[in-house]
Amino acid sequence: MRVVAFCGSCHKNGNTAKTLKRVLAGAQSQGAETEIIYLGDYHIKPCTGCRVCERTHQCTIKGDDIDPIHDAIRRADAVVAGTPTYYGDITGLYKLFVDRCYPFVEVVRHDAKTRELVFGSILKNIKPGVMVAVSGGMGPEIFDSHRKVTSYCFNDINAYIMREVLVPYTTWTPVNEEHPVWQEAFDAGVELAGRVKSGDHPEVVNEI
Repeated sequence: MRVVAFCGSCHKNGNTAKTLKRVLAGAQSQGAETEIIYLGDYHIKPCTGCRVCERTHQCTIKGDDIDPIHDAIRRADAVVAGTPTYYGDITGLYKLFVDRCYPFVEVVRHDAKTRELVFGSILKNIKPGVMVAVSGGMGPEIFDSHRKVTSYCFNDINAYIMREVLVPYTTWTPVNEEHPVWQEAFDAGVELAGRVKSGDHPEVVNEI
């Protein structure tokens, strides 16, 4: 069992990274192998919107570091994705990661008459996931955008948000052993590993 976390912050010991690592610690307590990918360590070019990957499932962009990130997604039995909040939304780094997951998408339905588009994933194994969202000065209501974008990304990689770990107001209450989220994040990792072991997933994960 392998659990991979993707960190959309450049701070490897910041509030987002600490929360992600606590989720992984919970999964490790249940025997999971874990990995954290700091997206800031990778050169990720912006998606050009060519949509070639809808047909080929291969990205046309060359000369960056997206391949090892894609490989990590393929290896994962469960995923954890986290981002802080910049100007009321996800970070640009996190959005680059989300956009470049598009080669995993499968166009299930494309109806020109009704203008209906339905997307699934080419990946066959369903992955439970945890979304971590952190904000410095804003309350939990700010996380609606984080939730929407993460759910779209998870759809592309055949994952679903099993649990959210939301951490507002870290400007005044940073993440540490005294923060209530410390135990919550650990418990989320335990639950995540348990879901992988049980295989008890929704029949339809996502169809967006």
